[in-house]
Amino acid sequence: MIKIYKDKTLFLPTCLYIEFNDIFFNCRTSQYIDDRAKDIVRDIDGSELCGKYTIKSKFNDAILDIDKLSTGCKTALNILYNPKAIVNISSCGDNALEIIYNLDDGFIFCEYPNIPFSFNKVEIIDKNGSHIITDYDELLSWWKTK
Repeated sequence: MIKIYKDKTLFLPTCLYIEFNDIFFNCRTSQYIDDRAKDIVRDIDGSELCGKYTIKSKFNDAILDIDKLSTGCKTALNILYNPKAIVNISSCGDNALEIIYNLDDGFIFCEYPNIPFSFNKVEIIDKNGSHIITDYDELLSWWKTK
């Protein structure tokens, strides 16, 4: 289940925090890509993972370097391959958020509500501790509280 932070002071400086997903993916995560990435690449970018470092574009079937994936796709992959890191999701679109919020494990951060309409359950973490949320409106309300 995804765990959500909205306050950096609850985890910095003690945790690995990924703020710049493109750079982190290109420099670190891309070297670990395996079959677990296939569904995420397909579902978010509509591309096909061809090899460890290549994808087939959905637009013209061109073979591209994996660094051409969208930021949202790279963010989801950063979460998948770095499950103990806290990953900033502020640059993700709705298609990536749908996948991210339904991952089995991982930590995310965003200072404002960046929520897909559909998710199973998430764990929120704030100064009062943590608890499970399964409802969009409840999660939106939590995000709006100070």
